[in-house]
Amino acid sequence: MQRNTPNANLRPGRFLDMAIGRPKLELVETARDRITIVADFPHLSPALLFDYWTSIDLLKKWWPPAAELQPEVGGTYHFSWPKQDWHLRGKFTMFDRGKTLGFTWKWDHESIDVTRVTLHFNSIPNGGTKLTLLHEGYSKNSEAKKTRDEHIESWTFFLRKLQEQGQEP
Repeated sequence: MQRNTPNANLRPGRFLDMAIGRPKLELVETARDRITIVADFPHLSPALLFDYWTSIDLLKKWWPPAAELQPEVGGTYHFSWPKQDWHLRGKFTMFDRGKTLGFTWKWDHESIDVTRVTLHFNSIPNGGTKLTLLHEGYSKNSEAKKTRDEHIESWTFFLRKLQEQGQEP
């Protein structure tokens, strides 16, 4: 499968979108085996931002068009994009509302091993949230590097969509 990944070669510390007036979204680390992205969500509290990852109705507003999940440690999830016949599956490994969310990550169409995603939700002074996303566990071969670079592009796109969600009531 071919994907366009124009941001794949960004150096750590570089802003992924330089548009004026948009919340910060920054790739702070990329190594062969991991990605770290920090994003600000000035209008979403840590608890509400957490819910955007774990509530099917909120999740479908910014990420998969179809989702099934058991929101608890050990619970499974299955996200799908029916038009592309893409399926993402995994298990929740950490689940502390408004603080930490962890899950395994495996696309049906990718041949690389299961990877892990950890999200840390930190309050910022204006009532919003700084989200730190760590995606790790990539092998150090060229296929895993290509997949990691595609994941950087995808995380950038979908985290921007999440940042565009409405303000907290």
